[in-house]
Amino acid sequence: MNKNFKTILAVGLTAVLVACGSNKKVVEQQPAEGSEAEPQVARESIDPQRRANRNVAFDQYFNEIKPDAAPAKPDDKGFIRRWTIIEPINKPNSGNTVFTDSYILAELTKEYFPGQFTADINALPKAGDKVIVESEAPRAGGRGGFGGGRPGAGAQAAPAAPATMKDTLEWHSVDSKLFNIKLIRFAQGTSNGQKRYGLIFNAFTVINCDQDIPNVRLAAGSNASSIWWVNGEQVLKLQADRRMVADDGMSKRITLKKGKNIVRGAVINGPGMSDMCVRFYNEDGTILKNYTITNK
Repeated sequence: MNKNFKTILAVGLTAVLVACGSNKKVVEQQPAEGSEAEPQVARESIDPQRRANRNVAFDQYFNEIKPDAAPAKPDDKGFIRRWTIIEPINKPNSGNTVFTDSYILAELTKEYFPGQFTADINALPKAGDKVIVESEAPRAGGRGGFGGGRPGAGAQAAPAAPATMKDTLEWHSVDSKLFNIKLIRFAQGTSNGQKRYGLIFNAFTVINCDQDIPNVRLAAGSNASSIWWVNGEQVLKLQADRRMVADDGMSKRITLKKGKNIVRGAVINGPGMSDMCVRFYNEDGTILKNYTITNK
């Protein structure tokens, strides 16, 4: 190998090493998409807002009212904002894919406490009433205590029966400040932030009519699944994982009778948001508004 060739080779190798060093620095400063460093930056930029959302005060969404509060009216778009809601029942599902038709029917029609589905106007609970409910205990580990990890490779262990707990739950009568009832905020506000996901909500309201109103339809939206009753009759079911959309489902034609009518809903959520909205439509497709709303 002659002297000139050795010199050229040395210069070329030096250039390659410098270039590699330069590229390495660029990679360190700008992590590749999907690397561990990039999600960390993203989390740091959005966590403050998530924390702020979790700490929003209950009274930014609701006004609690007394059992003898004056009647309310539907809002200008016909949505019902007055509801009496019991603090949520634990149902710590690790995902929303379980919300099949049969699962929703079984879980949302299950009686957790006496009088849960009463159609007797004189037997309705009042704000401040309490019941003791046996429900599933939060699971260790996983997002929000949903648990779940699966057994190690090759393990064939049968799933253990869920642990249960007794929970004292209180009824609250509220006027929502939004057309959609933010159930996740209700859960946080009535549990000192301890409940947020994996819950079953039960709520009712009383519709007061001056005369029979035939052939109306109940229109509801919920996140996630829900079942709705009017005067004890199941009239609408919204199954599967879904976002809340106004008028997402409509009942068959029903009659709101003269006097008091009980509208009841049950909503279930997994690891995600939860809210609901309800209004009635007349037979001709216009929004029904000529009634009052009470909590008794």
